[in-house]
Amino acid sequence: MKRLPLLLTPVLAATLVAASPAVQAAPASVESAVKAKPAIADVFPYCSWWVETTPETMNVAFPDTSATYWTTPYLALPGMSIEVAGTFPETRFLAFTAYNNAGGVYESETGAPSQITDFDIVPAPNTPQPNPWAATSSPDTPAGGTFTVTLREGVDPGDVNALPILPPDPQPQGKAPANLGFLVMRVYLPEGSAQDVALPKLTVVDAQGKRTALPACSGKGMAAIGKISKAAKFLGILKQIKAGTWPAPQPSPCTTEPGGCPPENSFFRASAATTNSFFPNDANAYASMLFTPTPGNVVVIKMLAPTSPWNVEGGTTPVPWPTNDYQLRYWSVCNNVYAAPYPVVANPKPKKGTTYGCVADNAAVRDDEGYVTIAISPPKSRPSNATAANGVNWLPTSVSKPKDMEMVALRNMLASQGFTNAIQNVPSGSEAAATAAVMGDYYPEVAVCTTLEFERGGAAGCLSAPQ
Repeated sequence: MKRLPLLLTPVLAATLVAASPAVQAAPASVESAVKAKPAIADVFPYCSWWVETTPETMNVAFPDTSATYWTTPYLALPGMSIEVAGTFPETRFLAFTAYNNAGGVYESETGAPSQITDFDIVPAPNTPQPNPWAATSSPDTPAGGTFTVTLREGVDPGDVNALPILPPDPQPQGKAPANLGFLVMRVYLPEGSAQDVALPKLTVVDAQGKRTALPACSGKGMAAIGKISKAAKFLGILKQIKAGTWPAPQPSPCTTEPGGCPPENSFFRASAATTNSFFPNDANAYASMLFTPTPGNVVVIKMLAPTSPWNVEGGTTPVPWPTNDYQLRYWSVCNNVYAAPYPVVANPKPKKGTTYGCVADNAAVRDDEGYVTIAISPPKSRPSNATAANGVNWLPTSVSKPKDMEMVALRNMLASQGFTNAIQNVPSGSEAAATAAVMGDYYPEVAVCTTLEFERGGAAGCLSAPQ
C-alpha cells in the first residue's frame, strides 16, 4: 500500500543550546535566564493550523466521522496574500476552502469560488509526482507531488491555484471584524490516521512583499498566542463555534413544508441554508430524514449504494477525477442529534472509546446486489441480529439526548456528470416525493418495527411489514 511521504515541518520544541564546559558550570541563575520561547511568528495568525477538528474535538454542524479539518484564522489586509505550500496526501478527498467571518463560502467579484478541490489543484513545476486526482493521471499514481495554493485579492475564474482571500464586500459579524477569514484544509479517509497527513506550510506575504513563514502551532505556541490580546478574541470565537453559539445557533432543516417539519421517516432535501451553510463543503449534497427515537423500536433504511472507490486500496487513496468509473467520490450515512450544536451521535462506551452514528462507504456491509441495510435504535434496543454478519449496519441513537429528535444525513460527494440520480440534482428545498423522483432507485426505503419484530423477521421482515 502506498505510504505518504514525509514532509519536514517547523520544530516547535525548545531551542537546543550546545553548551561548553564553562557554560555547563555556570550558576543556576544564569541557566534559568536562558529559556527558549515558543516559535511563533510576529504577524497574525502567528502560527498555522490552530485547530484540528473531528467529531472528537468539535462535534458540531452535522460532521462526518471520516473527515478531519484543520483551520487557520486570518485577518486580510490590503494587498496581503497567504501561500499554502504542501504535498498531495494519500487520502480519498482533499479541499482547501476560505470562509468569511460567519463561516460561509463566497465568490470573488468576478465569480471565482472560495474552495478548490483536489483534482483542480495544479502541481508545482518540476514536482516529482503529478496530481494523483488529475483526470490525466493513472489510477495508481502515487501521492507526493508538491503544490502551492494562494489566497489573494483579484482572483478571476480559471486562475490557477488561487482563492479569493475575502468576499467582495465583507461586513462585520458581531464582534468578528469584516476582514476576518478562515482557511480550512479538509480531508476524508486519510491512509493511516489524520496524524499521518503532512500539513502544508503557510506563508503570509504583505503588500510590500515581506514574507513571513508561519510555524506549525504547538501546545506551547498556542499558550503563547493566548496571551496576545489580538489573538485571544479569536480563540474565544473558536470556543463559541464549538458550543454552537457563533455566529448564531444553526437553523433547523424544517423549511421544506410551510408550518413545520416534513413527515418523519422519509428522505427530503432541505435548503442549503439549513444543512450546508456553516463551514460547508461545496462538494457535498445531503438528503435528510427526521425521526424520533423510541425505546424498543428500530428504524430500518435500505438503499442502493452508488458506486464509489470504497474498495480501492481500502478507500483511502486518490482516484483520477472526473471519471465515469464511479458515480460518486464518496458517500456516508450519519445519524445526528437534531438540536444545537447539531452533533453526530456519539455515545461513550462503558469501558473506553466512543460509538458514533456514522457509516462510510468503505466500512458499509452490502449485499451482492449492492444494497446497504442500516438499522438505527437506542443501544439497549439493538436487535441481536442487527450485525454485520447478518448484512446489517447498525447505528445508535443518542444516549445523552434520548428525547431529542434525530436527523439522518445521506451524503453524496462529487457526483459524476452521468449520475443523474445524485442528490446534487435534487432541487434545494424539495420534499420527499420530489427527492424520490430524482433519486429513483437510489432513494432509500424506510420502515419502523419493534426490536422483537426485527429479531423474528430481520430487516427484510421489517421492510415488508405494513407501516
